[in-house]
Amino acid sequence: MRKKKLIAVVFVLAFLVFELSLKLGYLGYFMAKPEDLNLESSVSETPNGSVFVIRWDIERKALDRIVNGNDIVFVFYPSGVRVSDEFWPLFRGFPKLNLTVRTVKGDEVPGRVGYNVWYYPTPGFATPKVELIRMAYVASNDVEGGRIELPLIPTNISKCSTIPVIFAYFHDIGGGDVDPGYVELRPELRFGSKYPVFGNGSLEFFFEFNFSAWIDSTGGWVEVRVFNVTLPCGGG
Repeated sequence: MRKKKLIAVVFVLAFLVFELSLKLGYLGYFMAKPEDLNLESSVSETPNGSVFVIRWDIERKALDRIVNGNDIVFVFYPSGVRVSDEFWPLFRGFPKLNLTVRTVKGDEVPGRVGYNVWYYPTPGFATPKVELIRMAYVASNDVEGGRIELPLIPTNISKCSTIPVIFAYFHDIGGGDVDPGYVELRPELRFGSKYPVFGNGSLEFFFEFNFSAWIDSTGGWVEVRVFNVTLPCGGG
């Protein structure tokens, strides 16, 4: 009886030590790292037009599979430029993403996403602001990859323009620090000949995002990639 009680005590202590180590981020070495995140991008032609596709896969380790952590997928992409009271859209209608995630069992299911619209300033004394859409998806630990599709349906004024699509992936490894906690970039929009004011020109904007403030309950690493995508030049 004493032996069984001792085994139970040791088991409980071991579990508590494991839980504390995970909470403090000490087990991150045994979990997936940034180099275990595989990303591919492409443009596919469909009956409904061109679609920009991002595919991701993360090679989860054994510890990732037993820890009840949540990864987060972010996608940021511009929808237009606002100058004073005028707005010049890059897409026809609100450019929603299509998200499909793949579980460890191989099942593919639609992912539910949320959107926010932010405005980012541009350099110099000019007044233009770039309207950027942010999509966020929280992935449970049984999701090992997925596919994001952005239909490329330009307006008449935005044809042939090139836009930056920013992809960010947060992987939960516990602890209290997010690395990097803050990201600052200067992406560039390159416009087609028909775009007002900036036609055949380019426009930088100040992109910044505080991952540490957004992810405040755990720690982990963040991988950020920027894809430059050209909108179709033809069509109606």
